[in-house]
Amino acid sequence: MTAAIDKIAGFVSAAPLTRSTLRRDTSRHMLAGALKAGSKMIREWGYGLSLYDVRLKGRYPLQLLGSPDDPAPGNATLGSAILGGDMLFEGEQHALHEGFWTDIEKATPEFRRYAHSFHWLQDLAHVGDQIRARDAAETILGWWLENGSGWHREIWQSETLARRFINWSTHAPLILSSDDSIYRSKILHAMARQLRHLSRCAQDAAEGLPQIYTATALTLGGLLLPGGANWLMRGLRLLEKTVRAFVLPDGGPASRNAADAIRTMQMLVLVRNTFIDVNADLPPWVQVTLDKLAPFVRTMRHGDGSFAHIGGVSAEGGHGTDAILAASEAKGKATENAAHSGVQRVVAGANCLIIDAGTPAPSALSGRAAAATGAFEFSVGQERLVVNMGPASTRGPMPELAAMARSTAANTALVVGDTNSNKIRDDGLVGAGVSETQTTRENLNDGVSVKVIHNGYEKRFGVLHERTLVLNSDGKKLKGQDRLSGRKLKKIAGQTITLRFHLHPGVQAFKAPDGRVSLETRGGKTWIFDIDDENAEIEDSLYLAQRDNPVASKQITVSANAAGDKPIVFNWTLSEISV
Repeated sequence: MTAAIDKIAGFVSAAPLTRSTLRRDTSRHMLAGALKAGSKMIREWGYGLSLYDVRLKGRYPLQLLGSPDDPAPGNATLGSAILGGDMLFEGEQHALHEGFWTDIEKATPEFRRYAHSFHWLQDLAHVGDQIRARDAAETILGWWLENGSGWHREIWQSETLARRFINWSTHAPLILSSDDSIYRSKILHAMARQLRHLSRCAQDAAEGLPQIYTATALTLGGLLLPGGANWLMRGLRLLEKTVRAFVLPDGGPASRNAADAIRTMQMLVLVRNTFIDVNADLPPWVQVTLDKLAPFVRTMRHGDGSFAHIGGVSAEGGHGTDAILAASEAKGKATENAAHSGVQRVVAGANCLIIDAGTPAPSALSGRAAAATGAFEFSVGQERLVVNMGPASTRGPMPELAAMARSTAANTALVVGDTNSNKIRDDGLVGAGVSETQTTRENLNDGVSVKVIHNGYEKRFGVLHERTLVLNSDGKKLKGQDRLSGRKLKKIAGQTITLRFHLHPGVQAFKAPDGRVSLETRGGKTWIFDIDDENAEIEDSLYLAQRDNPVASKQITVSANAAGDKPIVFNWTLSEISV
């Protein structure tokens, strides 16, 4: 299967000329959403009644039939902090003691979800002293059983409950190794109760990755708990339906976020390995989907293994990527023309160009996306040269940066009138703007050309943005043209047009007397940025390899004022020079 996928991808990338058009799903399901929310409220009212506890009763499982290995590595430092008496999450810290689960009711919602999902078991699993790790896990879980074993609107929310069940299953050696049979029985009983509830509230999970977590938990429960045939049937059916909707034909997730692809792979690896462990027949589509996802993940990575800042993923945001790719056993090569996801990749020599050529994700999946259509990143060997700023956390040292980092100006893109190509709504989702892109990829005698046209500024300013990038076959020259044109050019009159090229913190920038900009990498390579008939300036910027760690960097900016009587064209080049 992998060889066949590679062969098809090879035909596509070798084609002299390919064209593709993407249209954003802008349909609104307000009525369906309102009905779903109303139904959930009624059911939650029922869940809160004392009689609901009776409905959670059932067969007492005596054992788990297996415990699949989690392919994602944990953080031993965070695990050691737990042994030291503190739980840490994105800069938030809470002391561990018998009243921990009551105390964190005052913590942020993000910390509560993290704690109640038991994701921290992954970190405890990687500390050196596993005896102490098991003692800590059993103690903290024992405290939880006193507070969380009954239905609670937040603690038993579908995604949190699903992730908790997955973590309990995959890290069963940490929580079920005790000689105390009563304690083990309580855990197994709690797992069964929660799975009974999850089978009723699975439809409440948000679209995308939360649905995949929910379906995975039901599937694992059906495989690992005795008498779980109904859970397995429902979970597997839901998982297949969700995956088919979420994973696009080129292997990219509908959210366009590579971290979501990694998490989906992690869940499917768990499902596959559990089927194998319990000697059940694995549905073929599971490995087929892994074989589709892996090439997209590789598409989004630079030579140093970092992710391009496209779709809301941070450069280091694919935690455990190498381990999960290895565990998936999917060998497919990176896709150069991911036409359904809207990502273009051009590799020449040791250099790599990755272009955001797609529309933003559908509204419901756009909570982490940026208004960055047409943006690109360019790496030279193992070093990144031109980048996008990257997503920021609201819990970092600069909370206001989270919204700013999603703007068009925070990306290597063209900005009209200091306005985003898509609106970032107050609810955090990506709103109106780019609804269609047209991409043309052409193999030239001396390189590859990619042209991307988007309509993000058409309604507001009457223009289309056309960006053409040509990377020479040796990777040492990148030529670009940015063009604004349209039938209503006069609407753009008086607006400032700004072209931005964000630089990696490892790049030093100097402006030469002739107006060109010299870029020097830490590895000793020198590149020259030149632009026809315009002045380039060097300004301050920020870069986020990690969401909570902004680092000072530089950016090249070029600005022009629109007259409104003719198209605006910027012609520029990035060239490596020998020193």
